[in-house]
Formats: sequence, structure tokens, C-alpha cells
Amino acid sequence: MRYEYGNGRLSRFLIHHTLCRAGALENGLLLPVSVAMKREERLYLETLQSFSRPAREFWDVRWIDQCQYSFEFTGDPSIYRFWDATSAVRFTLEMAKRALEVELREETIFLENYDRVVRTVNEVYDVRGSDLANLVMMCLTNNGKVSNNRRKQYQYSVQPEVFDYIEQVTQMLLDQQAQQRPQDENDQ
Repeated sequence: MRYEYGNGRLSRFLIHHTLCRAGALENGLLLPVSVAMKREERLYLETLQSFSRPAREFWDVRWIDQCQYSFEFTGDPSIYRFWDATSAVRFTLEMAKRALEVELREETIFLENYDRVVRTVNEVYDVRGSDLANLVMMCLTNNGKVSNNRRKQYQYSVQPEVFDYIEQVTQMLLDQQAQQRPQDENDQ
């Protein structure tokens, strides 16, 4: 049995709550901090362990039987009240910065591309909304290709030429953006 405690969700809520209270985000807005943290999972785990590993030294954990453990705290409670959060704060700020400067920009580009491809395909073919949505998302995340597995999965609901058209429109869009990137970098 696996237990989900929600510590990650709670920490992400606290990050957003703190940013909103500090005036860095308007209430209700979200920053894709989770995406940035997921991309830096090794560093995320190292940061968490910088506190948890030393704290574990003060716990005597014994296995009783299947899914049953006894926990005895042998340290002073002050380790939880007065801990050095410098590395956690530094990591969180770096992930918020990355979310703002990289992840949010990439997500915006992805959504704009998604809308363009769906709109273009809809002008030519009549494809059920969820099928088209799924295929376009898969194609965008797969560098402009609809995999053979997806073609088989949707073969009875999507015409074969639609797969090719989705790929053609997506690849054309991605190629245009790749050509614009060097110009955009030179402008900066």
C-alpha cells in the first residue's frame, strides 16, 4: 500500500501563497514551479535531504510487521523549530525564477502552437474534438510526429490523411519557429 501525504502539494501551495502575499503574484495566478522542480528532480531531492538526512539521525525506526513500524524520536524538538532553511529557500527561489523565465515562456509557446495546429486542421478536416486535441498534443511533444502507436490507437476514428496533415502543419510551424530563434537571439 502506498500512502500519499500531500507534502509536495502543500509546499507548492505555500510557495504560491507566499508569492501572492508578497505581491509578486496576483491572487489566483500560478507559476509553473512544479514543472521547474520536476526538471531539476536530483537537485530537489538533494535540497530536501540536506535537512531530512541529519534529522533522521534522531529517529529510531523499527519494523514490527507488514506496513507496521514503531517510531521513537530521540532528539530535541528544536531541530524542527530552528532549522536552517537557506538551501530550501535558495532552491525555491531559483525554481520560481526558472518557472517565470523558462517554463512559462515555453508553456505559452506550446499553447499558441497547439491552438494554431488545431485551428488549421479544423479548417480542413472534421475530427472529434478530443481526438484532435490528443493527437495535436502528442505531435507537438514528439517533435512533429504522430507515432505509429497513436496512429493504430486512433485508426478507427481518424482518417489516415489527417495524421499526415497534423504532422505537416506541426512540422511547418516548428520549422518556422526554429528559423526565427537565431533572429530573436540576435535581437536581444
